[in-house]
Amino acid sequence: MIRVTFGVVEEWPLNCYLEMLYNEVMLIRNKHNPILKPQSNLSWTSEKVYNCAVHKDNGVYHMLFRAVGDDWISRLGIAESSDGIEFKVGASPVMSPLHDWEVKGCEDPRMVKFDDAYFITYTAFDGTTARAAIARSQDLVDWRDRQLLFPNHSFPQRENLPANWTKAAAIFPRKVNDKYYLFFGDNHIWAATSDNLIDWEPLSEPVLSSRDGHFDSAYVEMGPPPILIPRGWLVLYHGINTFDSQRMYSLGAALFDKNDPLKLLWRSNSPILTPTEPYEIIGKIDIVAGGYETLKTIQLSDLQRLAAENQLPKAVFCCGAILEENIVRLYYSAGDTVVCTATVDLETVFNA
Repeated sequence: MIRVTFGVVEEWPLNCYLEMLYNEVMLIRNKHNPILKPQSNLSWTSEKVYNCAVHKDNGVYHMLFRAVGDDWISRLGIAESSDGIEFKVGASPVMSPLHDWEVKGCEDPRMVKFDDAYFITYTAFDGTTARAAIARSQDLVDWRDRQLLFPNHSFPQRENLPANWTKAAAIFPRKVNDKYYLFFGDNHIWAATSDNLIDWEPLSEPVLSSRDGHFDSAYVEMGPPPILIPRGWLVLYHGINTFDSQRMYSLGAALFDKNDPLKLLWRSNSPILTPTEPYEIIGKIDIVAGGYETLKTIQLSDLQRLAAENQLPKAVFCCGAILEENIVRLYYSAGDTVVCTATVDLETVFNA
């Protein structure tokens, strides 16, 4: 099967094409995608906006998004919307690097609310090591009590990463059996528990790992905070297919027991979202060869050429999801460059 997108010719195995077509039926991308783009008039968000957390309060959608600007440092910005599609971006970042362990960026927030306080988990990057961190706010602007989640732990890693590398932490939005839970990780997905949202104890065995022959055959990475539904805890996660330049991030789903968040009940065989659209396939993706140093000078024509040569990784990445009646609204980044949204009927998730 041959597919032509954005001037790029791709060969798709028939089973992959059918999988994509099926996913198109169960998931609806918003016609206004991308709903948030880099802001050329704001120096701190001029290059990339992506990987956003979203929380809905009293009919208002609050988005915290990762932004990369002229200095190529990641900061968190805020945007608000009354309809979940048209967002107004705040003029200044609400979180910038403060500590040595995040000097190169505050990245990839996930957000929950307990009582009258918001909590975000985010990735703190010092230029060498990424570490999961947490912060608290009463107003979504003033973020306090920043600290690392696992300052004294190490974990099995992929691709020769540092032993204390941790990313992609997402807190369950309510306590289970009088404990707070979170899932985290971008190799395996691990679990941790806490009595106070401050001190976290990781558990010894992962709750999800890669699977041969699937869209997540290389490694997995946690997605947005789990969603409580009648069947249990719906966990959205990223599945990565390979370690080479053809790497692709897709979004999968799993279900965990309502009363035992460590008990896996079901896992999707295919992704519910995978990169297919032009704005998802071509972008300033972080894991391009050379990383940020390459991206600082890359042009659209360079990205198109890399894609045509099958040397440009592809990614959809979701840090925020909201359940609205029986519809899951996803907020995801496309190509590490823009923010998009899509909806999927809750029950059709379990057909994947």
